Amino acid sequence: MALRRSIHIILNPVAGARRSYLLHDLIARLEKAGAAVTLVETSGPGDATLLAKRAAMGNPDTLPDVIVAAGGDGTINEVARGLTGQSIPLGIVPLGTANVLAIELGLRPRAAEIATMLLAGPARIMGTGLVQGRLFLLMVGIGFDGRVIHTVNPSLKHRFGKGAVIWAGIKAWARGPGQSMRLIVDGREKQAQWVVVLNGRYFAGPYVLAQSGDITEPGLTLFLFRHGSRSAFARYLLALGLGRVERLSDVEVIAARHVEIIAADRASSHIEVEVDGDAAGVLPQVIEQGTKILRLVVPSSFGDKN
Repeated sequence: MALRRSIHIILNPVAGARRSYLLHDLIARLEKAGAAVTLVETSGPGDATLLAKRAAMGNPDTLPDVIVAAGGDGTINEVARGLTGQSIPLGIVPLGTANVLAIELGLRPRAAEIATMLLAGPARIMGTGLVQGRLFLLMVGIGFDGRVIHTVNPSLKHRFGKGAVIWAGIKAWARGPGQSMRLIVDGREKQAQWVVVLNGRYFAGPYVLAQSGDITEPGLTLFLFRHGSRSAFARYLLALGLGRVERLSDVEVIAARHVEIIAADRASSHIEVEVDGDAAGVLPQVIEQGTKILRLVVPSSFGDKN
């Protein structure tokens, strides 16, 4: 394909502050290749969605060739929400803590690789999900990881990155990780102490949770963790690190289209939820397979990995 000549970047300056060198190097490479680069910054939550919608509207002759989310997975989620159903593809610059989507694509945080992808990488249609009617790209976590994301200290996260998330996870585990939930999964009732819904393969960074997951295909994978003790969660997290969660007898893995999750009782009515690495309220929640089209620019080698 011909090189993309107009590149519109939406930057989360909070995420970008830790890797400003990467963004500066990237822009220099894009401009050296002859691309016209526009950079706009977000000013708060939800702003990236509005900026993406605005960039995708207007005179067809002056629209950008790609609209790029520069930030973490939460920023990418916001930009994607503004581009669903649009012909302009989404590109990414991974500047966040976990960068799960970049890991899904096999994209390293290197300016040369990212520039090559944005200039000439193919645009693939990807699968999406909906949570409470709003798009998600990667995951929804209810219970343990939801509590971690809700309680992580933002200033510590900005300073220490993954270290702050790990510390919040240790505190959540020490508090008692399990939280009782009732689910209706495609009409069938289920119970769990921790719930994760994946749109791809990876969870919480470089950890493979769904071995056969494919972010370019429609469909969600539901993980139901049945036991809520500290020892059970230590085993779950060890299995996650080893890529063996699906082998555990007390974890049920289901291909799902529609999931309704309800707190089991009043005592567990404030179970926290995270969506693509950002805090997203509490139960109840409805999660569904997405139906809107989203085009994503991927590395040319991406098809070789899937």
